[in-house]
Amino acid sequence: MTSQEETLNVTRTVAEFAAGVAFEELPADVVERARLLALDGIACAFVGAKLPWAKKAVEAMSMVESGTGATLWGWGKSVSPSSAALLNGTFVQGFELDDFHAHGALHSSSVVVTAAMAAADIRPETTLGELLRAFVVGYEVGPRVGMAMGGGRLSTIGWHTGSVYGTAASAVAAGSVFGLDAANMESAIGNSVTRASGLMAAQYKSMVKRMHHGMAAQSGLVGAALASKGFAGTESVLEHPYGGLAAAILGDVDEADFSKLTDGLGENWILKTIGIKRYACLIMLHSTIDEMIAQRVQGLRDSDISRIRIGVAESVARRTSWKMEAPGKTLSAQMNLRFATAVALLDGAAYVEQFSQESLARPEVWDLMDRIDVYHDERIDALGRDRRFVTNIDIELTDGTTRTLVSTPPQDREFDAESVRVKFRGLVQGLIPDAKIDEIEQFILTASPDTPAAELSALLGTPSEPALSGLDS
Repeated sequence: MTSQEETLNVTRTVAEFAAGVAFEELPADVVERARLLALDGIACAFVGAKLPWAKKAVEAMSMVESGTGATLWGWGKSVSPSSAALLNGTFVQGFELDDFHAHGALHSSSVVVTAAMAAADIRPETTLGELLRAFVVGYEVGPRVGMAMGGGRLSTIGWHTGSVYGTAASAVAAGSVFGLDAANMESAIGNSVTRASGLMAAQYKSMVKRMHHGMAAQSGLVGAALASKGFAGTESVLEHPYGGLAAAILGDVDEADFSKLTDGLGENWILKTIGIKRYACLIMLHSTIDEMIAQRVQGLRDSDISRIRIGVAESVARRTSWKMEAPGKTLSAQMNLRFATAVALLDGAAYVEQFSQESLARPEVWDLMDRIDVYHDERIDALGRDRRFVTNIDIELTDGTTRTLVSTPPQDREFDAESVRVKFRGLVQGLIPDAKIDEIEQFILTASPDTPAAELSALLGTPSEPALSGLDS
């Protein structure tokens, strides 16, 4: 824990970093990582852009905001910058495919890239180098704020962590594009973080959970725009002992560990530990999915199974262990460990198709789910918060034997540039023309820093085809 005396000027330290770092000072591997993360987020956005909830959101926002000036990704149209941040963020998070940070507990691209791109649409002279700098500061600040606040700890009491922590990340990303100085950057953070929100009851039967990170992106853009005109935001909003973020969400500012936010800021790059999802569901489910797919490869089939027992950490149990009722909803399936375990073993995969309405209608999935138990295992808690995605799995077979497995958490599985390219192409193939796929990939990964960022905005406006049919929530 951090004493109150040690928390002085935490928000200002973050603001000085975000306002002061120059693109030319950024290490090459950090910039490369930001490019790859952005490419992944944009792929997710094209998948999400025409899903049913995305269409409804676009229609609804057109009722209340009629402005133009910013690109709505995948739609070939212009909307207000505020709507662009909200809606594009919703698209990125639209099908649970986007990045994760195991300890910072947010989906960074959905708040960082979307807020920065909307800001760049407002400021058309923005270069790619300035945009990449904005990506870097947002990718760095977001996970650090989450780590300082206990990461997934908030999810145990029902907060959607990413849409809480993401308000700081989006603010510094947009503020970087606007060229804010440290004082105004602190105001941007204050203006944005005061709107931190997101309640996880949304994961059961709603569409709004998919919009939470978009709301955080919008908050950051608006907060930075206000600050750019001298509208003063809350000072010390992260660490203020009364009504600051830590005090409000943790109950006491001393519960935060601000050293995880400020120590090594600008030197030890946390953004390099942001991961790329390999499955279309909540990151808490991935380690068990890995084990089920491996078991299928070894020949295990659902007919061999009497029962599966999965021991998980407290935070994972609260988020994933409830018993779904048929016919189920896509979003609920993407949050539910029983469902993910069943489809992974049946199909050897847990990607877009496994969470479709067609998959939810399969009797064999529900039959296997009835044989899966998920329980809180205190042995996982004892490993520490950083290992909370480990699972203990016992597979009881019909021949009377039991297979005991300990899963590897997803943050232990590294990704490289080629895996991101493969995922990008796999997701957008058939949604936009092949020539546009090539252009977007090449621009993000190789364009020079002095290239106008507006060229990327124009590419992202390419109209896309719907990714899936038959979805309702």
